[in-house]
Amino acid sequence: MRTIDELCQKIADDLVWRRRELSSIRMAIENADKDKQLQRSLIRAGVALLYAHWEGFVKKIGSQYLEYVANQGRKANELTPNFIAIKLKTYLLDAVKSKKISTTHEVVDFFCNSLNKKLRIPYKGIIDTQSNLSSTVLTEIMYTLGLDNKPYEIKKNLINESLVNRRNHIAHGENLDISVADYLNLHIEVMTLIDEFRDQVENAAATNRFLSKTAMRVSP
Repeated sequence: MRTIDELCQKIADDLVWRRRELSSIRMAIENADKDKQLQRSLIRAGVALLYAHWEGFVKKIGSQYLEYVANQGRKANELTPNFIAIKLKTYLLDAVKSKKISTTHEVVDFFCNSLNKKLRIPYKGIIDTQSNLSSTVLTEIMYTLGLDNKPYEIKKNLINESLVNRRNHIAHGENLDISVADYLNLHIEVMTLIDEFRDQVENAAATNRFLSKTAMRVSP
């Protein structure tokens, strides 16, 4: 994946099926008004799905954005610090595990000789939602991607309480009663979060946000 068009198409393809599934269960909940027990069960399933699609979208699209940046073939000193940190982390983890000076030498060599070379950014398995995409985990992911976390800071309670905690209660088989109105509001909020993340990724790719300020000044 090397072009913005390819990235945007991947995002659109991933989003369309998620919207359809979430719209289907929302309609089922609204249409089950005459069977309260069925409606209650559908709401519980719906909350779990809302969380699953939010987590899945962030993880998949975040990884695809990393792949896109990696395939731009930029030098380390042309990229923002977060992408250098991704690569450097692999060296540091190896250095911590090993007692060999030669392993630590890779870290030194990177700073001395590799900043002006193309950076091979790892992108597989880097975006880790920890199967529990709380606001704290999301903040780390946004830093990793070099994106603005402010839109999610004001939604911290929504993410942690209304979405993550409810999903955890349901996943653990606990009794949790959620009204139709509350669920419909949660549906709107989650779709807003998903749209915000999509917009940020697409805008970052389109505006070369991954480039350092110096590279931005000389980039065509």
